Amino acid sequence: MPLLRASGAPRAPRAPRALCSPRRAAPLLALACAAWLAGCGQALKVHTPPAQARVPDAFSAPAAQAADGPQQDLGRWWRLWGDARMNALIERALAASPDIRAAQANLQAARALADVAESALYPTAVAAAAAGAGTADWRNASAWRTLAPPYSAALPSSADARGLAAGVGAVWEADVFGARRADASAAQAAAAIAQERLHGAHMLVAAEAASNWREALALAQRLSILDAATATAAQLHSYAQARLAAGQARAADVAAAQSRLAGLQAARPALQALLLTRRQRLAALCGQPPGQPDAALAALLPDVPDVPNAPAAAPEAAAASETAAPPEPSEPPAPPSGQLPSSVLARRPDVRARQQAVQARAAQLKSLKAELLPSFGIVFLGNEGRLDFSGLPRASGAGGLIGLRVSLPLFTAGRLQAQARAGDARLHAAVAEYDRAVLDALQEVEAAYAARAALDARVESLRAARQSAARRASGLQALYQAGERQRDAPLQARLELAEADDALAQARMQQASASIRLYQALGGGW
Repeated sequence: MPLLRASGAPRAPRAPRALCSPRRAAPLLALACAAWLAGCGQALKVHTPPAQARVPDAFSAPAAQAADGPQQDLGRWWRLWGDARMNALIERALAASPDIRAAQANLQAARALADVAESALYPTAVAAAAAGAGTADWRNASAWRTLAPPYSAALPSSADARGLAAGVGAVWEADVFGARRADASAAQAAAAIAQERLHGAHMLVAAEAASNWREALALAQRLSILDAATATAAQLHSYAQARLAAGQARAADVAAAQSRLAGLQAARPALQALLLTRRQRLAALCGQPPGQPDAALAALLPDVPDVPNAPAAAPEAAAASETAAPPEPSEPPAPPSGQLPSSVLARRPDVRARQQAVQARAAQLKSLKAELLPSFGIVFLGNEGRLDFSGLPRASGAGGLIGLRVSLPLFTAGRLQAQARAGDARLHAAVAEYDRAVLDALQEVEAAYAARAALDARVESLRAARQSAARRASGLQALYQAGERQRDAPLQARLELAEADDALAQARMQQASASIRLYQALGGGW
């Protein structure tokens, strides 16, 4: 029977209860970690400023707004011209251009760097082994009597030693806050920029080859017109000299004819040099020495005509050829219709590259912000080795190590914060550069459509003027043959016709150049 405690006896003190048991602390700790991680995630958010360039719904040019116009393949726009030689030259230039080869190599390098950045998301494992041999001199041989008594009596003062070790190590940095993923995204954006630069190189090479080809054709045509006009001016000069000898003209008339002839003759070397320059540039674009292209390329390039040495033909024999229109290069295709600003911006490599640059800067800013937060890693090491000394038993063993690493920047003198501010400023600059690229692209398209429309109208007017000059020259030639006009009248008319032909050839060259710039502005050529 238990003894009863006296009513006045004091109670035994109870053990103090823990403020929070481990079972109760675990949910609180998990909640605190979740709140902390959420706060870190908020700190990593990157606010990309919106683009301020306003993109209209349509271009103001009527040709761009026309919905019933021809649908054209802007990727290979030069094929729309119906010029097989130009197509062949452009294809050769695209295949041989050093600029394109350099852009391709830069793209490969950027993609390789993107793979390097992505590899940081995964563990890194290495294996190592080492072996060696040598001689050991015992300075304290008596110590072995305690460590290895059975061998101490036969222990020499020196021994041969051999060792072997091998191991495996691995390390992995957990991308808790997405810093490594942001680095990979930035590298992928850089590779996309390199891809757009390759597209831009294709555009530039194709446009330059086409421009030089069309200018070469126009220069060859102008040389043909100039040679015909020079022959006519020579006839007019001879006629003035004959009239002066007969007392029917003044010396001033002969001087005027001589001056006109000399002016035409002086214009030829400049045109010939320009044509030769275009030929040399085309050869260089196709990967050939400018002055010595191969036979296949030389067959594609326009010839540089020499100065004609044949005597001038009689007016009656030359009248038909002088009034006929000289051969013209093929007409440029109609301006592309149905082009929307949004589709043009989505196709232009320069705008696309600026857009990728914004994404790269945003990813870089996120990575810089993550440097302010803790980093976590896991390290593993496994090793095995042995060591042999002559006269002693072999020593061998194996071991392993696994550890967790946590790193938190405590004091950097504001360096990490300054880097984050610089990254944010670079992001704002990238957005501003994107806005500029958008506005420049829209302006280039509007200007290209306007230039093409103006030159189309100019070509039509000059073509009508040329037809009027041709009719006048034919009429005066008929009157001369009927004896109603002197010989100088049809000759003067043919010189005026040559001026009209030359003006038309220059306008058509400008029209072709404007067409090429329009295709460039629309993002065609890749």
